[in-house]
Amino acid sequence: MKLKSFVLSALIAGAAVASQGAAAQAIERTVPLVTVGDGVGGFNAHFGDTFAASTVGRTFSDIFTFNIGSPFDAAASITSSYLNTPQTKDLLITGFSLYRYDPSAMTMLGTAIAGINETGFGSHPADSWSLSAYDLVNGYYALKVDGQVLGAGGGAFGGDLVVSAVPEPQAWSMLLAGLGLGMVGMMKRRKPVLQKI
Repeated sequence: MKLKSFVLSALIAGAAVASQGAAAQAIERTVPLVTVGDGVGGFNAHFGDTFAASTVGRTFSDIFTFNIGSPFDAAASITSSYLNTPQTKDLLITGFSLYRYDPSAMTMLGTAIAGINETGFGSHPADSWSLSAYDLVNGYYALKVDGQVLGAGGGAFGGDLVVSAVPEPQAWSMLLAGLGLGMVGMMKRRKPVLQKI
């Protein structure tokens, strides 16, 4: 009888440890961004995630992927919600970054462009992060948001990405040539006409 109760106790203890391990697992998601073209080679996109009450205490790492076929500048920002869980901030965002991305291996490449934590001060402020990147080459990229769910009701964050195409060097040279021709034409028009007496 003692052996059966010992085995039963061991099984219950093992199940409790396994359930704690499952609850502590990180939430990892990879989602392609839905983009809306801006008509001049860039795009805008909205992204975010919502976490249920059952995820309290778990860390998360969300990856939002996109690609662009020309050199570009990018700016992005995120903000977490604040559901006013008593004495607790709902989400703690610990990182926001932009990486090169390999879609076939589903991995991040190289060094990240790190976001800036602009979270205010005071009692449990909502998180606010931003990042900017300039003259990036065409290819695949990923925005990565890291954090932890703290609130009893879960939590949420949302963000925006703006990608602007950078003109090719040929476009700049054509623009400068056109500007130069315009200046020459304007100078010719302003040249005073001398009259003979």
